Amino acid sequence: MASTALQLYGAMQQAKGLRAAGAAAMRTAEFNNAIRKRNERVARQEADLRERVGDREAIRFRKNFRKLQDKADTAYRKGGVATGTGTPILVAMENANEAEEEVQLIGLQARTDAGRLREQGVNQRLAGQVTLLEGRARQQAFNTRAKTAMISGISNAIESASKAAMIT
Repeated sequence: MASTALQLYGAMQQAKGLRAAGAAAMRTAEFNNAIRKRNERVARQEADLRERVGDREAIRFRKNFRKLQDKADTAYRKGGVATGTGTPILVAMENANEAEEEVQLIGLQARTDAGRLREQGVNQRLAGQVTLLEGRARQQAFNTRAKTAMISGISNAIESASKAAMIT
């Protein structure tokens, strides 16, 4: 009779341990998911920052270009050349076109970098969701093993009790 009780107690303890392992697996998955969500948030913030920095770079470039154009105009005027006609205006237009192209490239690079960062954030979120799914699956597996251990323990205890009853 004592061995039957010990078998039942052992089965209950094994099931309890397996359920605890399942709960721990789920808590770990939830923790990892929280980290992934934080990483997603950081990636979004970095993407927003990259766009703002790109906008500031474009503004800074335009200011510097304006200063350069003003110096070129001053040099032409000091040389006695009219800046609104002929070669000076053609040079100014070419410089302006190149400057605008550079501004567009700065913006494109910033948006591309920001898009890449946002995509990394999405990947972090998706990885977190996968982690949760894996955690749930591990928890279910541990719970199933716990139920199996209980059923097996009860079955073994009944079998032992039956054998003991037959002997007596």
